[in-house]
Amino acid sequence: MSAALKDYWLLWRMALSTRHPRASAIVLGLTALGTLLVGALAQMKEGDLALTAGLMLRVALGGLMGGWMLYFVPGAVKLNSPFTARLVPRLRRRLIALTMLVWLTAVGAATLMSLDTRLSSALVFLGTGTWLAAYGLGQSGHRVGAWVQFAAWMLIVFNKSLPPGLIDQVKGGTGLVVATLLMLAFGAFALQAMYMNGGERHYAAREAQKLQIERLTADGQFKERKQNNVAASIYARALRRDCEARDVGSLLGHLLGSSSHWLNRAIALAVVVGLVALVVFGFRLFGSAETNEMITAIGWLFALPLLLMPLFGSELRNVRLKDTAAEQALIRLVPPMPAGAPDFNRKLAATLLRASLLEWGILAGAVLGLGAMTGASAANLFMQACLCCLALPLVAANLRDHARRSGLLGWRLLCGFALSLGISFGLAVAAQRAIGLPVTAGAALVSIAIAIALVVHGFRRAETAPYAFPAGRLA
Repeated sequence: MSAALKDYWLLWRMALSTRHPRASAIVLGLTALGTLLVGALAQMKEGDLALTAGLMLRVALGGLMGGWMLYFVPGAVKLNSPFTARLVPRLRRRLIALTMLVWLTAVGAATLMSLDTRLSSALVFLGTGTWLAAYGLGQSGHRVGAWVQFAAWMLIVFNKSLPPGLIDQVKGGTGLVVATLLMLAFGAFALQAMYMNGGERHYAAREAQKLQIERLTADGQFKERKQNNVAASIYARALRRDCEARDVGSLLGHLLGSSSHWLNRAIALAVVVGLVALVVFGFRLFGSAETNEMITAIGWLFALPLLLMPLFGSELRNVRLKDTAAEQALIRLVPPMPAGAPDFNRKLAATLLRASLLEWGILAGAVLGLGAMTGASAANLFMQACLCCLALPLVAANLRDHARRSGLLGWRLLCGFALSLGISFGLAVAAQRAIGLPVTAGAALVSIAIAIALVVHGFRRAETAPYAFPAGRLA
């Protein structure tokens, strides 16, 4: 192997060494799940085995390639520190060349996979290249990267609102050449921002890069961000009030920290929902007739991703309690706290359940409210309500034995949620064939039953478990 190939192989492994400890399992698992879902839907809709196999192959290759590239880019940017950029110039040149090679491979593969499909190969070529360059630019800490990614999604959603004939001009001829040159120029700008050549500007940019790259702990969990002054003042007022009231349940709510406290979580969710509502209202008021028709038809679907927030919220609470277990044991010194393990664990479980239910209720209300704002029909609103119930088993995710330490919290949570969805839809399909109950309604009822069973099991486990925060040495 030549020296250049050895350098490239070394840099590839170094860039991927900063990934999540279970990155391979995550990428393979999500890719397999996506491939099976797409294949099942395609087979039910088209009934063509060859078409389904080709589509599944494209999804599998795209998922694997995309997953590994999304892990490679942050690690590669992190390698180009101001010191190595000047002291080891060959490293910077190799990083630029390797990134270009990965970018070309991804763009070429995406273009080839779009052949013989309904997608335009030219648009896939331009879209993939521009989005990947914007992703790298965003990982370098440059705000333009996030703006371009947002603009790309808006173009995909509202492509029918573009001037007529513009897309046809970009698909071929001079328009394609000009668009390709602009994409390459943007890619060169992104490379320059990702791999600076030292200097004061490079040192200043590293501070912005840390916010994008160094969000994971050594265990692969997301770090907690610094809270703004407004949220901190609101939390301080709530903490002062709860300390004066000496209520056990309210005091236990502060175990999760300021950013995960139910009050700040509710405010953050209200702000997000308010911004989305303003955007929807703006489109309804100033958008074209085609845009409003599309919002009415499928706009309610865009609110459904909000239901994934309980998944991340449950993981955040579990990680928070796990990482701060030693200092959380100090709360046992608070006079109102129960002395016995069953009473304390029961109070803690009730507090965590209340926080999870509040978060789910706010998100479910937001989904239904946004659906109503988009003009969704009564049938679609009923379907939304049923889909909201599918996330109910997540409210029991924090009802566990907190005295035990586990490094697979997120993985178990994801697999458990997937298993809950599988059981819900499996029994719902059986109920539809037996008594004619709609699938979404049946799945919602099964999810509610699963949630109740998990909550009851969680409380019983909490009563028999050791003290949630055993005394230990502070780190």
